[in-house]
Amino acid sequence: MRPDRTIVLLFCVILALLAILFFVLPQNPFSQSEKRALQQTPKFSFSKLLSGKLTAEIDAWFADQFPLREGFVGVKSIVTILSGQRQNNGILLGADGQLARWDFDGGSDTQIDRIDEARLLSSCAGITRVDENVNLPTVFLFPSRNLDVAESSFDYPDVTGKAIRQILTESLSGIRFADVEPVLQEKYKSGEAVVFRTDHHWTALGAYYAYCEVMKQFNLEHEILPREYFREEIVTGGFGGTYRSRGEMQWIQKEPIAVWYGADETEYTVTADGKPLDGFYTVLPKEEIGYELFLDGTHDMVRIEKEGKNRPKLLIFKDSFANSLAPFLARHFDLILFNLSSPKKDFTNISETVTQFDPDAVLIVYSVYNLLTTETAEHFR
Repeated sequence: MRPDRTIVLLFCVILALLAILFFVLPQNPFSQSEKRALQQTPKFSFSKLLSGKLTAEIDAWFADQFPLREGFVGVKSIVTILSGQRQNNGILLGADGQLARWDFDGGSDTQIDRIDEARLLSSCAGITRVDENVNLPTVFLFPSRNLDVAESSFDYPDVTGKAIRQILTESLSGIRFADVEPVLQEKYKSGEAVVFRTDHHWTALGAYYAYCEVMKQFNLEHEILPREYFREEIVTGGFGGTYRSRGEMQWIQKEPIAVWYGADETEYTVTADGKPLDGFYTVLPKEEIGYELFLDGTHDMVRIEKEGKNRPKLLIFKDSFANSLAPFLARHFDLILFNLSSPKKDFTNISETVTQFDPDAVLIVYSVYNLLTTETAEHFR
């Protein structure tokens, strides 16, 4: 048989085998590597057929349930990186497997030096309104992008980070601003794991440094607990975060997650949306642990109190970065945390909520990425 015919025949056999496997193998409901639900067999209806939705679902079904899909996805990302693009699906690859987001304003073809300056300024206006309306000690903390903290792992200049920082410092010059970015940059450069390699959040160590800066802004520097007060425990060595999933870089090594325990760990009552939790950390089987171990993930309202103690009350209006920060601040305050991204309740009227709960101080934790990409901060008041 001629070589060209052999190749064609082999190709047809492979296609036939893949087609058979597609219908024989059970469907996967969820992709662990991408952390998302996969399209199941579409259900037929004339309305979906006429609207075109059925065709879209069928396309997604074939793409999601294709045999050996996980392997092909990984190979595709490797080929993309080796082609010199240095990013896949909007996720940049830096030194030592450090990942960071590229398309922070929504599109994977977005250049790294583009920001929505009007939206950022509008967010700053909302932050300023809160500072004017809340007649209590109020501190603002804006967790930085990994791209800025881990800038030493990327071998080209990023003018965006400097532009963002300039806008924030100039627009918010009159507020109490816990500026943790220079500290985290310095610690990262010296080799400390202050941000995850595969995820957008800071680690417990990074959250500790943020806690120190917040305490300084509240003029409580003398109460900061030293690192020696805490016992660090690695609860999993197999964490593959959202950047690893989105970038389809399953070949990037997973990393550990550590939590920090204090001597008084059992003295706190933690409730999330009225449901009691076992403590600051929800430790699941090691293969299932992700960032949601901090305060059991996303909840609209979380309360933390220390049993038998009459302590000052701190309200935290936050995104997910505050979940790993709260266990440190809970050593000094009773806390109530409000999810600013809640789809159920709007907590952006911060001054109204402050009046309702009568705290002693207020902390707003909202990441730079959210300031750049969502309208939430624009509605602060």
